[in-house]
Amino acid sequence: MLTTLTTWPNRLNAFCLLLLCTLLLVQTAAAEPAPPPPFVIHTEPDNSRITIYSEFLHDEKGALTIEDISALPGSDFQPATRFIERLGVQSGHWWIRVALKNELDQPQEYTLHVLGSPHATLYQPDQTGYTLAETDQRIPGRGAGIRILLPTGQTELFYLRLQAQGYLTYGLSLTTPNQYLADQQLSNAVYMILTGALLILVIYNLIAGMMGGGITYYYHAAFLLSIIVISLLLADFLPLIVPDSALLQPRLLFVLMLVALWAAAGVTTKFMRLKQHHPRLATLVSALQTLSLIAAVSNLFLPLGIAAYLSFVLVALAAVTLIVLGYTSWHSEAQGGGMFFMTAMLVSLPALLVCLAYLGILQTSAELPQWLMGTAAIEAITLGIGLRIRRIHQNRLQTQSERSEAIADTVDSTRRETLSRIGHDVRTPLSGILGMAEILGDTPLTPNQRECVSAIQHAGDSLLRIINDVLEHSQLSAEGADINRASLDIHDQVMEAIDLFKERAEEKQIELITHVHTNVPARVLGDAGRLRQILTNLIGALIRHGSPGELVVDVSMEPTGQADRIRFGFSGSALSDDTVQRLKDSQRQSESSHLSLVIAEQLVDALEGRMGTLQDHRGAHFWFVLPLPADSSGLHPTVKVDPARLEGRSILVVDDSSTVTRVLRHHALSWGMKVTACHDPREALASLRTQANINEPYDVVVLDHQMPGMDGMQLAARIHEDPLIIHPTVLVMLTGVNQAPSATQARNVGIHRVLSKPVSAPRLRQVLAEELGNERPASHEQTEHQPDPGLRILVAEDHYLSQKVIRGMLGKLGLKADIASNGREALEKARDTRYDLVLMDCEMPEMDGFEATRKIREWEQGSGLPATPIVALTAHILKEHRDRSFAAGMNAHLPKPVELNTLRETVVRYTQPGEDTADS
Repeated sequence: MLTTLTTWPNRLNAFCLLLLCTLLLVQTAAAEPAPPPPFVIHTEPDNSRITIYSEFLHDEKGALTIEDISALPGSDFQPATRFIERLGVQSGHWWIRVALKNELDQPQEYTLHVLGSPHATLYQPDQTGYTLAETDQRIPGRGAGIRILLPTGQTELFYLRLQAQGYLTYGLSLTTPNQYLADQQLSNAVYMILTGALLILVIYNLIAGMMGGGITYYYHAAFLLSIIVISLLLADFLPLIVPDSALLQPRLLFVLMLVALWAAAGVTTKFMRLKQHHPRLATLVSALQTLSLIAAVSNLFLPLGIAAYLSFVLVALAAVTLIVLGYTSWHSEAQGGGMFFMTAMLVSLPALLVCLAYLGILQTSAELPQWLMGTAAIEAITLGIGLRIRRIHQNRLQTQSERSEAIADTVDSTRRETLSRIGHDVRTPLSGILGMAEILGDTPLTPNQRECVSAIQHAGDSLLRIINDVLEHSQLSAEGADINRASLDIHDQVMEAIDLFKERAEEKQIELITHVHTNVPARVLGDAGRLRQILTNLIGALIRHGSPGELVVDVSMEPTGQADRIRFGFSGSALSDDTVQRLKDSQRQSESSHLSLVIAEQLVDALEGRMGTLQDHRGAHFWFVLPLPADSSGLHPTVKVDPARLEGRSILVVDDSSTVTRVLRHHALSWGMKVTACHDPREALASLRTQANINEPYDVVVLDHQMPGMDGMQLAARIHEDPLIIHPTVLVMLTGVNQAPSATQARNVGIHRVLSKPVSAPRLRQVLAEELGNERPASHEQTEHQPDPGLRILVAEDHYLSQKVIRGMLGKLGLKADIASNGREALEKARDTRYDLVLMDCEMPEMDGFEATRKIREWEQGSGLPATPIVALTAHILKEHRDRSFAAGMNAHLPKPVELNTLRETVVRYTQPGEDTADS
């Protein structure tokens, strides 16, 4: 009995001890956070959706660290219930945890993909706790793709830290790295296809708007562009372009949502013609437009949460309004109401679903950005059809008038396209002509040969300018010419136009005479390119149809007394009444002459001038008047000539043309000189002797080369040999292009200067001042950076003449180059040799320059080599070709023909250290 009583206390003590241990274990277990149920991997995961295995926690202040989070009990976390967890408008930071267990035979590397939060950071377990995932674990792509290594047979708990962007949406999936990349490529391809389709529709709407479709097309284009960017932002494409875009993305998204709302309201107003048919609804929609713009500006300053609510709620209300408005229009059988109701449903329903989903009201796992883009494309096509139907209906009401307009537009469009194509085809051989002329100009030449080469270069440059002007004018003919007013020199403009036709005029025995009156300002404000083109077209047409004689270009102030208006007149014996009549009769014109006159007349109208013809007792006249106010800024100083060198000096003008002597007399008198004019060389010789006998010799004699009875060379020789004429007289000869004497011949007979006719007043004044002052203008040599002669340069060019030109130009710079005849050969040479610079033609056989450049860039990136400067050298001059060059990876774009100085600057810029190598 005693033994039994002593056994019960021992059993009681043991039971208490066991209970105490159990309580301690329970307390210890409760102190450690219980992980969520793990996602167990039995087979290779194929984009497994594991969001429902995750739990989330709101860190409103963003002050919790991974140590704090990992120590929290599991009850603080809320389990996810869907593949895409849409938590609505949120702020601050959020923590996500998910447990993974690998039951395969060996450790595996997987990719944890976080959808909707591209800036998510991952904390992974290690021996000491948790560490932040390395940067190299991230895989480039939309969302956050992070590589993780799962050991065999144990549960690993991972933590993710997300930042709300005014709203919070996340989804988790687990897959292999290769499958992740494949899924990314497929998904991106779908987005790119949809983007391309929408961009085509945007371009279609822009073109339709420019072709007179109305502002509705522009509103629609703005709406589609906004939908494209909104969808790409929601699909997390922005971090691929701007890595640090956590704050930029929501701001841009909310503003574009309101811009899309503004554009949709604009489409509604214009398509349904609310102002004409429903003024009250027009007021409502206009108020919605105004509210959207105000909200868009306000969103830039509001907190993200308020901005998100404002944007999503406004767009949702607008979507409902559009649906109701569309149904009302359809039910009231308004014109186009059914089509508008369909398009309103296609746009508004997806927009409403997106807003409700991101507000957290509607839970869906659908790829909403893709749905939004797809329905927008269908809506754009539907609305385009509706607009087209309305357009056809309007066309039927105005068939006759629009038919003639369509024919005119077709002719104009065809002409522009033809001119553009011809312009490109002309620039290639023209670049060869100008390049060879520039190379030839650096070789030993006689003065006559050098003048011929200079004429070739000047004519080629002028032809190039004319081609560009005609192309630009043709492209802008429907909207009017683009006028660029700047300071210009009237003398320079007239002489540049005259220089183009000197040789042709000599062939037709037409003497060109220019007379710019002294009351015309030295510099005026106007469009130099347009003025030059007008002068070129008119002078060319007059010479083409003129007869032997004189053609006088007279520039004076408008005789009617209108201020700032300058009159350009064309008269002389080379113009007859028949010539003027032929030029005015368009049916008997050759196409080139008629086009020249039409372009000149249109340009005069564009410059707010007027043009016409006049026939009086003096003969036939062509004229035009332009408003060219004087330039009083003083920013473009003219050549300074000391007036004291000419004042009081005596000059003898010898020319058989009374017009030439009249013009030269007019200019010399304005310079303060005493002028004597003779039309016969023998009379001039007698006058020289008389003045020498009375000890008042002439200081200057200006004589013509070609005169009857005695030419200018013979007269100069007689003056030089005459024993009575002992005073050192300055002899200046005026001659044509083809009959000009050599420098030796002129010097042997005592001629000081030989000037080509016609000579401008400033040029003659400068020459006389230099000769009377016994000095020459100082030469100012500019110090230019020269390229390194050891540069390795590759020229990719298929045109043989262009190869010779560019090689010759490089030779003048002391450089040698390897030649590739096509893009494929250029690619092979670039791989075999590291060049310092590549000059790449864009259009070549086998492989064009764009493709060759892309492959060179790919090879350089794959090989880890620095990018070789590649410069496009092409006859294309349009902006889209320049953009295409830059998109292919080229550094600069040089249109043919290229000048030597431009080529030198380009070579130096992209080959010398420290030079700016930005795109140009």
